[in-house]
Amino acid sequence: MWSLGKITIFTGLLSVLLGYITHRPIPADIPDQWKFQVLVNILSTAETVANITDWLGYQNRWWFYPGNLDIALPVGLPPDITVEYVELAGINTVIITPKAFRSRTSPGPALVFYHGGGWVFGSLRTYMELLAMAAEETGFVVISPEYRRAPQFPFPIPYEDCLNVTLNFMKISEKYNVNPNKLVLIGDSAGGNLAMSITVSLIEMNKEDPTLPLPAMTTLIYPVLQMINFRLPSYQQNLQFMFSKSLIPKFWLTYIGYNDKLGLSHIIAENGHVNSKNETVQNFKALINADLVPERYKSRGYNNTMATFTEDEKSMLTDEVLSHFEKHYLDVRVAPLMASDEILAKMPRTHILVCEYDTLRDDGVLLYERLKKLNKEVTFQHLPDTLHASVSLGAVFKGSHYWQQNRDLFKVVRDNF
Repeated sequence: MWSLGKITIFTGLLSVLLGYITHRPIPADIPDQWKFQVLVNILSTAETVANITDWLGYQNRWWFYPGNLDIALPVGLPPDITVEYVELAGINTVIITPKAFRSRTSPGPALVFYHGGGWVFGSLRTYMELLAMAAEETGFVVISPEYRRAPQFPFPIPYEDCLNVTLNFMKISEKYNVNPNKLVLIGDSAGGNLAMSITVSLIEMNKEDPTLPLPAMTTLIYPVLQMINFRLPSYQQNLQFMFSKSLIPKFWLTYIGYNDKLGLSHIIAENGHVNSKNETVQNFKALINADLVPERYKSRGYNNTMATFTEDEKSMLTDEVLSHFEKHYLDVRVAPLMASDEILAKMPRTHILVCEYDTLRDDGVLLYERLKKLNKEVTFQHLPDTLHASVSLGAVFKGSHYWQQNRDLFKVVRDNF
């Protein structure tokens, strides 16, 4: 039988080993280093557990990610906001109203916030402090749906949940003293994907029904917007930080209903899933390539050498699999950067935030460049010393560098009205 001393030593060694395995480096110039290091290591630990889960053959590798465990989290909310949970379009939705808004004599703006998490994790519970900060900083009502997530509910369910909640809220907005013509669609990461996809869908729906309100503004926080090119400079420059080479492809695979085909992630990371013989695909690839990323974002250099595939890997790309990929990566509801210039020309005022040390940086950069070329009203917030998920840190650590970045972000939104 082990003594207490041996148990303590074993536990200590196990903790050191786990820390070594799950530790991922972050850039030296990141402010508040330890705060971000803790967040990165939490996500790395979740991915380590996910890999073990894959090895054990359990289908839902995402169970250990934040928001998927049924754990009560301490949440510090400001005292001058009201939080109400309602069901909109059958989806549990939170509506947060700041004190200043309650005294309005005329209908005002509202933010419809779609949370991130790769469509597989995250929840209202894990985002509550950020939602409260958005309400407090803008002075607007904030609505956020608890949309259903993959792998149990792959596309189109998360997208449809968010779209239906948005449409439902437009119909009842008067109840909350909100003007349906003053909605801001906003989201981070996968939530940014949903915000952009729903903006595009509303533009298309408005063509059929001109009475349908369009958003007054779309705000995209380090959004993931396309699944056709995973070899953009930002992907190659930042693989050693928060996201491994295969992780974002695994998010996409799970979202499009291929949770049982995560072995394709390596092929996707090298763009091997793209049908280069399809002329339509080639036309879109021309809009999503490194040549369109301004040179200032390439100054850190990047490896542009393509990997080769084994015969076993090639055999996984059956006609059925390639057809499934093509169906989704050309669908603007999945990959809104594939929207035509005709649609993008009708975009509302748009604000895009990206982080330098983020694999998703160039998705936001490419959208900004396209909107600018179309002479749209678009602003850009590039955070030079920041990683993905910074807005979540800013909401938790009041007074931090990231908290101030959040304030700057929400000021842009507030000043639009």
